[in-house]
Amino acid sequence: MAVRRIRSRRDLVLGASASALAATWPAADAAASLTVANDRPNWRFCNKCFVMFYTPNPNQACAGGGKHRQQGYRFRLPFGGRETPTAQARWFACRNCATMSFAGYRQRGRCPANARYTTDRGHEADRTFAYVLPHDIPATRRAQGGWRFCNKCMAMFFDGYPTKGACPAGGGHVAQGYQFVLPHEA
Repeated sequence: MAVRRIRSRRDLVLGASASALAATWPAADAAASLTVANDRPNWRFCNKCFVMFYTPNPNQACAGGGKHRQQGYRFRLPFGGRETPTAQARWFACRNCATMSFAGYRQRGRCPANARYTTDRGHEADRTFAYVLPHDIPATRRAQGGWRFCNKCMAMFFDGYPTKGACPAGGGHVAQGYQFVLPHEA
């Protein structure tokens, strides 16, 4: 049996074989949403610096001093998808502080683990998981709103309190851009 190449969605509708579909249709074509194929558990809010951090990472330098202190929901963050109008790519865990940080700019923000250096080297992205985070959609009982990008340290922080946590660039975090809505366990 000859394998028919799929060149368009029309070909798919007109009866392309499943093997041709698997070989030629990109899995990343699915739209990003709160229901995702791949998510990673063990993300938590730090109640000292207010950032999102990955709990199994042993390197948990916190701008509030010492290591991050987890509180609240257990988040399951989506990875491996593509960017859409309501999901932003280029988010990674920092190898040095475990913080969810944005790697979409040449500058790498401020990392609290780099205090020992004379010049701040910024966040170092662990590219094992490339996160694609939902934004500007309604919060639900399984997805918390109020998460923002800090334009000083380039980390994801919770902006739902009057105080803004401890930013490694000094003072509190400063919100900019999208309103992120992050999925969590019940």
